[in-house]
This record gives sequence, C-alpha cells and structure tokens, in this order.
Amino acid sequence: MAKPPRRAIKAGDKAGKGTKVRKRKAMAKPKAARKGSLGGLTTGRRSRKPAIPVSRTKRRSPKAFRASSTPVIAARKNAPAIRATPAPERPPRLLRNSRGTAAALNLLEKAIRLIHHKNFRRARAELDALIENHRTEVEIVAKARSYCQICEREERAARKPASPEDQVYTLGIIEHNRGNYDGAITHFRQTLLRSPDADYVYYSMAASYVLKGETGQALEHLRKAIQLNEANRFYARNDPDFNSLHENREFADLVGMVQVRSEPLI
Repeated sequence: MAKPPRRAIKAGDKAGKGTKVRKRKAMAKPKAARKGSLGGLTTGRRSRKPAIPVSRTKRRSPKAFRASSTPVIAARKNAPAIRATPAPERPPRLLRNSRGTAAALNLLEKAIRLIHHKNFRRARAELDALIENHRTEVEIVAKARSYCQICEREERAARKPASPEDQVYTLGIIEHNRGNYDGAITHFRQTLLRSPDADYVYYSMAASYVLKGETGQALEHLRKAIQLNEANRFYARNDPDFNSLHENREFADLVGMVQVRSEPLI
C-alpha cells in the first residue's frame, strides 16, 4: 500500500501524534561591524586595545600626604655646574665717605678761623699741611689754595699800608666759599672799580658765575682773566669750580682742553 504524501503543517494546525514538525532555524542577525572592520571584513588597521584598569591608590593619611607633597628634583647627569652669582661691585668712594675728609675739613675750618683773626702766618701753615697730607681730597685742596692766595696777599699787604680793595676782595672770597655767589660778585665788582687790571678778580668772578649757573658771564670774565694773565688758563683747566663746563666747546677751546668725540661707525 502506498504511503500518502506529507503535507506541510501550518501554524494553525495541531500536530498529531507521531507527526514530526520541522522547526525553522532563525536567521542569525548580522553582527555589528567592529571598529577596524568594513562590513564584517577585517581591515589592515589594528583595533585599539582596551585600557588597562588602573588600581585605585590607597587613601593616605593627611600627615603622609603633607610629607610626600614636597617635590624632589633629582640632579641630572652631565648637568652644567651652577655657579654662584658674584657680589656686586662696591660703588666708587665718595668724597664725603673718604677717611681723610673729616681731618681735611677740620684743617680748613681752623685756617679760616685764623684768617678771620688776621693770623695769616698760622693759617698759611695749616693750609700747607692740608695740601701736603690730603692731596686726594681734590675739592677741599682747591678751596685751600684759594685761601692760600688770600694769606699771601695779606702777608704782602702787611708790609705796606693795607688797601681797601684787598680787604673787599678777601670778603668776596669768603662769601664765594660759603656759597653766597651774589654777595661774592658784589665784592669783586667793588674791587674792580679800584683795580681794573686785577686778573685774579676776573677769575674769581668767573668761578662765582659758573657756580651760579650763568655760563655766558662766566666765560666772558674767564676770557678777560686769561688775557691779563696766561696762567689762569691752566688754573681754570684744573679748578673743580669749572667742572660743569668741561663739555662746553667754548670753554674747552679757551683753556686748551682736548675733547674726545665719539663718531658712529658706518
């Protein structure tokens, strides 16, 4: 007897006894393409490895944290040696800070007091000692030389009747050294009324004018002093009272100073 043909069992049919049902295999879903693959096909690029989990550090106590918070910098090999910064050079010694300034000023003040008391011989001795023993004190020595001229003039005048113009000139020198340049110039002008050819009076007036800041008047009177006495050219060149005129071209030509000019290199 021939077997009947099998029919496909539908979903709504009940399977009978002994009937075998073929289950359809579910189609596998396509896997999502990983990074580094194209449509499921691996490319030549390497996929990134997963990050290695870092183990959490143990919680440290505040004391341990403070102790280890200071960074320690290790010295590198072949590192250049650190040289200590040299100490700055000392500033040049000023006149007021020099050792012999106090002694030189004491001698100068003593000589001025002797001049006021008309003791010119002792005053000259004090001034000579100052000039001999304190040559480095340039400004004080320059003042001492001007007082020496007063002593010499007064000693010469002691041998003959004292002239009023010499006394007036002495007062002018005293006022000049005190810094009263207007008063000194007034005394010098009075002296010139009686001694119009006194070169030293023109020279002293030039020094008072330059310290007062009147350069034109200073150069005019200095030129007259040099015309009357050529030695005043050398005195003005080395006199500290005329230091402010060293950059003045007219003064340099007048006293014979050589100015060094710095020309730009091309």
